[in-house]
Amino acid sequence: MRKLVIASTLILLASCKAEPPPVQQVQFVPPPPSKPTDRAPICGRPEEVAAFAAVGLQTQLMQTALSCGGEDKYGTFVTKFQSDLRDQRKVLALFFTRAYGSARSRSSFDAYITQLANAQSQQDLKSGASYCDFSKSQLDKAQALATVEDLNNFAAQSPIQQSLDVEACGSPSAPPETVTVHRATRSYKKKKHTPKS
Repeated sequence: MRKLVIASTLILLASCKAEPPPVQQVQFVPPPPSKPTDRAPICGRPEEVAAFAAVGLQTQLMQTALSCGGEDKYGTFVTKFQSDLRDQRKVLALFFTRAYGSARSRSSFDAYITQLANAQSQQDLKSGASYCDFSKSQLDKAQALATVEDLNNFAAQSPIQQSLDVEACGSPSAPPETVTVHRATRSYKKKKHTPKS
């Protein structure tokens, strides 16, 4: 009986020392852009599509810096491309004016920026540890960019979580390029008053 207990103990100890099989790493794949609830009723011109990508990239890099560290790298990126990113926001402001009209352009643009930040934050939460593994390498690559052309090419090729799915003009299912607003106008003709003689 004692031999049986010793033998089973040795088997148990041997099985404890065995290393567990390595965890297989899965490549991080960002989710596709979510469809907005209030979609812009027009397509995006090439400079507008580029602006959406650049602003989306900046937001993603900011989220990476906040969640995964890398504030210095993000600061370097923003300082280097400050005027270019400001120009991209101006292009987006014009898009929202064209899409929603001057009365709703500012609120629609602000809502987009808020929803974009929320979408990036949700992506961070849902992706877990793989988010930082992927996003920190994106931050390194973005910091190494030298020109605005580099920025635009990198943003266009990067998988970015967007909050507004604007299709490029000319694509098969793209909505019209422009919106025509018809306003009723009245014209008054001033009558010439001729004094009676």
